[in-house]
Amino acid sequence: MAALPYMQLYIADYLADTMHLSTEEHGAYLLLMFNYWQTGRPIPKNRLSKIARLSNDRWDAVEPSLKEFFNDTGTEWVQERIERDLEAVKNSISQKSAAGKASAQARKAKKGANTQQNSNERSTGVNAPFEQSINGNSTNKDTDTDTDTDLKEKQERELSAQESFLPPIGKFPITDDWMPSDDFVGQAAQWGINLGDRPGYTPVELQQFRDYWKCEGKVKHHLQWEQTFASSLKTSRAKTSTSGTSSRRQAGFGISQPDTEIPPGFRG
Repeated sequence: MAALPYMQLYIADYLADTMHLSTEEHGAYLLLMFNYWQTGRPIPKNRLSKIARLSNDRWDAVEPSLKEFFNDTGTEWVQERIERDLEAVKNSISQKSAAGKASAQARKAKKGANTQQNSNERSTGVNAPFEQSINGNSTNKDTDTDTDTDLKEKQERELSAQESFLPPIGKFPITDDWMPSDDFVGQAAQWGINLGDRPGYTPVELQQFRDYWKCEGKVKHHLQWEQTFASSLKTSRAKTSTSGTSSRRQAGFGISQPDTEIPPGFRG
């Protein structure tokens, strides 16, 4: 399986299974798991000490404790739980991709059917509005200025592109067509960021984010770009909200003037 920019770590299970490990063994074990998830395949035995960042002597000391978490095939260390988790992630990505493509095809088929229906209606003898020019010559003009249909079709095309979007593998710079995944709002909620209703951003906010980071030239994994985008939205919206509140307060703020009028009964 292709590399992933994240891993699933079940903290309660991990702590229960590793209570006997030393700090050094914890670090080595986590590094091995990081590599397993990042590469998506078992770890070659000749690279174990290098991946764990240990000298040969220190690796010989921790190897017996770590070996119990893996199956030794002779040339590789395999962990069944990570294999199952990787397979589950792979299936989930495939299902989301298939669902997005099916949805796009369904909308395309529906649009084609509507186009055909409109064509049939025009062929039944329904003429365009008949008008007569000032000089008496007849002319047929399309007086329909309703642009709602065009806007709706544009929105459907954009939604279709978003649903069929598959994030690139590995690190990459922001491009003009980069888009967050379908579950961007739910993913942001796991980071403690409330983006509101789907998709969680406006086209203007997305384009501003792309333009800014294209100039920066940095490379990140897709999930890291999503987290950066979510944080950026949270910060910019908070600033906008604070600015609006400050303006309202200033509008109602005035300097009070002292009352110089002498009350009745106090005049000399």
